[in-house]
Amino acid sequence: MKTILIILIVAADGSAATPGEAAKLTTHAQQLCLESRYAEAEPIFRHAVELWSAEGPGEKQNRALVLTALGGLLSVLENYPESERMLTESLHDLEPGPDASRALWNLAALYRKLGDFGKAESCARKAAGMVEGHDRIAPWLILASIYIEQHRYGEAEKILTRAGKGADDALRVVIDNNYAAIALSTSKYSRAEAFSRKAIEAAQHSLPAQHAAVAEAWNHLAQARRSQGDYLEAEHAYQESMDRWKRAAGLGHPSLARVMMNLGALYHERGREAGAEQLYRNAAAILETAYGPDHYLTLVARNELSDVLCAEGRFTEADKLSAATLAGLDRTLPPGDARQVRALKNRWRLLQDSGRRREAAAIAARFR
Repeated sequence: MKTILIILIVAADGSAATPGEAAKLTTHAQQLCLESRYAEAEPIFRHAVELWSAEGPGEKQNRALVLTALGGLLSVLENYPESERMLTESLHDLEPGPDASRALWNLAALYRKLGDFGKAESCARKAAGMVEGHDRIAPWLILASIYIEQHRYGEAEKILTRAGKGADDALRVVIDNNYAAIALSTSKYSRAEAFSRKAIEAAQHSLPAQHAAVAEAWNHLAQARRSQGDYLEAEHAYQESMDRWKRAAGLGHPSLARVMMNLGALYHERGREAGAEQLYRNAAAILETAYGPDHYLTLVARNELSDVLCAEGRFTEADKLSAATLAGLDRTLPPGDARQVRALKNRWRLLQDSGRRREAAAIAARFR
């Protein structure tokens, strides 16, 4: 499944030193974010926004800073509509500079996740243009992740090289994760493994064990080892990644579902169909709750489940699920998308294995 790149920073820097409950709540929520306790931080940030709002126009900057922090947090938790609203609103009350830059690169990260690369690149460039020195590293990393999504690997690596010159250990984790993602996308698996291990090592000295960037590094390592045929270490690394996602964002986060699907694919490849079936069912349930039953990610998870059912000889169940999910992917993805082509191949294999060769030939003609 396609690698998703995780940016490092969620919380905004501390608000102005103002007495009262609003400032205390803001500081507490920021500390929870630094510890990657995202689910706990969210309601505290929300309460802080309410209290800063009640303080009146004189505290609009503090309110905007907390909106930026909450908007970035909601993006990590994949509540995209509310994240976009809060980040956009915060920009109205922030002067150009580090605070506005932070809101802009959080917006850039959000638009990258939504696939709106034009908006994402524009916001990242504006964010970088507002600041100098070390403050430019975060928007540069967002820009690099956008280029990776667009397969502009050379441009991404130039930015990562520039960002690495001033990065601390925590930011090095993100940089090495991006290098690992490029290596995986270009089938350089030993290189991906090396960068994943570097990220994990750097994280031990700079980030909480359950941080999203650490979870991503373990997932990259798993993908690299699986591609090199070391299935035992890959399984262990997937389990490590899932454990960190559970602790960072709870049991219902879509990135947890993504790692479940990766491990499910490993089990399916190794003939461990019972384990693969359960992982795909769990992943599909998470994705349906997060995105709805007709979202392409939910459909992909269910289509892979249909292939597992086919391997188990449960052709009636597999046929119904395969047909429904392929029809959904035909509606939601452009022709020739890799995920749609994979669903076609899964459908072809099901028809072949169940003796429906004429229908299989028609499907084969489509993916050719």
